[in-house]
Amino acid sequence: MKLTKKICLAITALALVVTPFLVNCNQIQTVAAAKSSKKTAKGKITLIYGAHLYNKYGHKIKNKNKYLPYAQDDASGYKYIYSFNADVMKYYGTRKIKDQKFYNIGNGCYISTADIKEVNGKNSKKGKLVLLQKSAVYTKTGNKTGHTLPKRAIVKYQGKVKQVKSRPKYYYSKYFKSDNDEHFFYLPLTKIKRKNYYAIGKNRYVKAYNVASLDGYPLTYNGVTTATVLKKTATQTLNEMKTKHILKKGQKIKVDLAVTPWAEDFEGYIFRLHNHHDEYIDENCINLRNYLPTTDYSDLTYSFVTAKTTANVKLYDATGKPVGISFNTAKQSDFNVDGLFYIWNAATNKAELYYHLLSNNLDRKALINNDGTQLKAPATDKKYGPTILTTSEKIIAANSFVKASDVKFSWGIKLSPVNTSLAAEQKQKVATDSDKVKLQKDFDSGQQTINESVHYDALMQSYDYALANAAVVLRSSKATLAQVDQAIWLLKTTKTQIKTLNFPEFA
Repeated sequence: MKLTKKICLAITALALVVTPFLVNCNQIQTVAAAKSSKKTAKGKITLIYGAHLYNKYGHKIKNKNKYLPYAQDDASGYKYIYSFNADVMKYYGTRKIKDQKFYNIGNGCYISTADIKEVNGKNSKKGKLVLLQKSAVYTKTGNKTGHTLPKRAIVKYQGKVKQVKSRPKYYYSKYFKSDNDEHFFYLPLTKIKRKNYYAIGKNRYVKAYNVASLDGYPLTYNGVTTATVLKKTATQTLNEMKTKHILKKGQKIKVDLAVTPWAEDFEGYIFRLHNHHDEYIDENCINLRNYLPTTDYSDLTYSFVTAKTTANVKLYDATGKPVGISFNTAKQSDFNVDGLFYIWNAATNKAELYYHLLSNNLDRKALINNDGTQLKAPATDKKYGPTILTTSEKIIAANSFVKASDVKFSWGIKLSPVNTSLAAEQKQKVATDSDKVKLQKDFDSGQQTINESVHYDALMQSYDYALANAAVVLRSSKATLAQVDQAIWLLKTTKTQIKTLNFPEFA
């Protein structure tokens, strides 16, 4: 994942069921201080995650007519402060409400201590967990003790938190300035009758599934959790296109991943439906039970490989022959790929694996001729100015490969071969006109689509170049069955990408 995207996730990983409208942290502090100017601040607090506001009776504040400049309304209309907009807030005293401490932040608003991580810079939740809901206390044999802890109870745990390299079942994460990377921490679990528990005393346990935070960090559940639909809505695809699948208000659904969708600015997560992995629902439409692992749109959309060495990486055509151009790895060593093919190499008499580069992913600044010289600049239209590519240049842009042996998988979707090594060998026969019927049909259909569309967009341009490649294969009297199959694949793939990709991402 890119560094900037990791940072974005780090900043926003604490938000769950919130609206996409953000408020300014400085505004929170300034306005709150102005409203409470007659009081002297007792100190500062920071939040674990987003927090609801309560009145002095411990009731959530729900008043559309009440203007609170440092809060927004959540999906149900209750006043809510978003953790990523309130890193540090002033408080003016505390109040005990229903046996729990609340912090007065002014304007008649209070925040529960269960939602607070730091008080005056000190982590008040170190060594403690906060319960998500009312939870029974169990013995090691799995029997209930008869004692039940209330919702949002703060409890000391037993055991020591450990760091781990990969995401365990339950964990929290931190980002360190030294490497700007995500680091995972977990508290060892106790297995009782196949369920996970945390120890909170001698022979006393609570279900891990009922824990909201640990050590002042949201506890992430690396599994499948439930969500309640808050309003009638249609699900959407990863690139935010509505589907025909309608969810009803009050419906319980299963979700398993929080995804940052493609957008210029982060506006909240979409959640993947566990039983419909191509469908997602916006966070504003659900009430989520547990925090889920987060990932990025790019991780679920693209596949990246990286050059194994600092040597320049050669480009090949659909027959495995060098096109005379290489990537200068000093300028670009990561490549966005969308297909993995076995291509028969007549010279070595064997099939080798090649990655197909995502069309239009060739950055001319990173390309050089195989002899090390610079590429010749493409022609331009004297009247209109846009670059004009020759047919061969279009084919290189749309249908280039790198040897799998020259690169290694980096991140994103791990690809499987489109064909087999045996098929690559068997399809070296020259294709007849009858073998090209499907390609001709797809070409004719695609040509009509291009003629009826405005195709200056990069994805439409890739499809245009795929058509140019198909035209060459159709005209060639030497094109093999393998080339025909690959040309059909390229047309289908680039056409699909027009609808499924928001943009052709570069490394």
